[in-house]
Amino acid sequence: MTSVGATRHTERMSVLIVDGYNVIHAWPRLKQALRDRGLEDARRLLVQMLGEYAAQTDAQVTVVFDAHARARDVDPAEVVDGVTVRYGTKTASADHVIERLASDAARRGDASDVVVATGDGLQRAMVAAMGVATLSPTALEAELDHVAAAVSSGSRRRRGEAAGARRVEHQLDPEVRRRLEALRRGGAGPVP
Repeated sequence: MTSVGATRHTERMSVLIVDGYNVIHAWPRLKQALRDRGLEDARRLLVQMLGEYAAQTDAQVTVVFDAHARARDVDPAEVVDGVTVRYGTKTASADHVIERLASDAARRGDASDVVVATGDGLQRAMVAAMGVATLSPTALEAELDHVAAAVSSGSRRRRGEAAGARRVEHQLDPEVRRRLEALRRGGAGPVP
């Protein structure tokens, strides 16, 4: 079974497929959201986190949820925060949808670009047999945290550079600055 560690570099992961409820039940912060605010909020938080990841990495992210927890039928796919959100149906579970997406990628010859994030052992074995790499929910969480930290670090560095950037006048020799200031003020007499 092809498995991807938490330190995987994202440049090869151009397509990420996430087993939504499996991840919600595996991540402490999502389990807490589920307990405190309900399933809809836990789903929304997961999609938001995946959307930030997609924006930071340019990965195509799809999250798949089972339909049994939906009050109504929805379109097969909708895009929310840059993430394709899909639901299973009465006849096709989320696992079936994930397997179909993995199978389609394998048929196109794109299996090496796809990673499926799930903790379901059978699901991992099924997609791995198609040549698709897998990622545990814990490793996915670490990957999202790693990318967010790298982006945050880069932002802090750029803010520091901007704050440290000095105006041109501060880079001039003090005597040149004094002479220019005298000119600006319309100083009397010639400037030596």
